Amino acid sequence: MRYRRIKNRFARKIACATALLALAVSGSGCADTLLTSEGFAGKPPGGTQQVATTTVDLGNGLFETNIDAASYTNWVYYDFETGQEVSVADPASDSLWDIALQRFVVKLNGGASGNAGATVVALTADSFAARTQAPNPFAPELADVLDAGDGNDACRPTTTGVLFAFLRSIQNPNACWFAYSVGVLTPRDMVYVVKTATPKYYKVKMLNYYGPTGTSGKIRLQWGEIASP
Repeated sequence: MRYRRIKNRFARKIACATALLALAVSGSGCADTLLTSEGFAGKPPGGTQQVATTTVDLGNGLFETNIDAASYTNWVYYDFETGQEVSVADPASDSLWDIALQRFVVKLNGGASGNAGATVVALTADSFAARTQAPNPFAPELADVLDAGDGNDACRPTTTGVLFAFLRSIQNPNACWFAYSVGVLTPRDMVYVVKTATPKYYKVKMLNYYGPTGTSGKIRLQWGEIASP
């Protein structure tokens, strides 16, 4: 009798182990779909892993793009003409990209950041919806330039040696795309018109810096091609 009880317990353990093994084999990707937050690989709710870049066609020539720019070391490069993230081997000489993002920093493929001649005009008190043409004259035309930075200016990182056009708070009017207060970054009500190498003109509006779970660096923006000046 005692032998039978021991044998039954052993059999149940074998059955459990077999079931767990089968589950592990059939669900070997389960770890990739677990809900995590910023401290756990930056994955959003919903059980799926964050895709680096997604673009949705809103109609009428407008697009909304979500870019996972949360990395502190890697840039995400984007091409407006194709509406896609692009792989760039040498950013300084590659003309395939128009803008690139890393955390709150946005750089243009021109000036100190690239060779495609991309520039931007930052417009305050402007309507994104009504903006169907690039301003004429296309001014003040900003590019990324070499600059040591200023430690007293929250919009200008001092570690890169570059003053990025999208962070140009010393410009009049202030061209910095965000306002910063007590650890929170909020997009300012700005319309940016980017001129690419082609040249083509794209209006851009920064919408959010945080993902659905509050993870920083999950940038959402709207954009669309507009007429030349």
